[in-house]
Amino acid sequence: MADLLVHFASAYVAGRPLRDGRVRAIVYFGVCLPDLLFKTLLYAGHAPTWLCEPTHSPLGLLPFCYAGALLFEEAWRKRAFWALLGGSWLHLLLDLGKNHLGQGVILWAFPFSMDAVELGWYHPEDSPLLMLPALALIGLVELTGRLSARRPASP
Repeated sequence: MADLLVHFASAYVAGRPLRDGRVRAIVYFGVCLPDLLFKTLLYAGHAPTWLCEPTHSPLGLLPFCYAGALLFEEAWRKRAFWALLGGSWLHLLLDLGKNHLGQGVILWAFPFSMDAVELGWYHPEDSPLLMLPALALIGLVELTGRLSARRPASP
């Protein structure tokens, strides 16, 4: 839950400048998509880990985002695809900094290589410690957005 909140906070900051709330909502979903896919395949589908790992690779997410975009009406599909993909890639950038016991989780070169990469800046168990700063960041971005919207335009 804490990791999901940190991912959402990053999407909230990145999506706040988007004027269309529908695109923003798709970015919010896209940032959760890699973990949703991984856990659905692993736990609900009983798939082996090697089959789930491409959900955390830039090229591996392309077919999932394309399939997700097909759920939208035709006029929205292109925007939905890019919003899902942008949110998913933002998720990968955050997970890149995580320390996964020295194993890595991001398959940057998939399908050409199954070598996983990690930077090891923080551990997964540190996510609850990042919850309060994430909530503070969401509040700060929202407050800044509301204050700038109330300010009259200069002549």
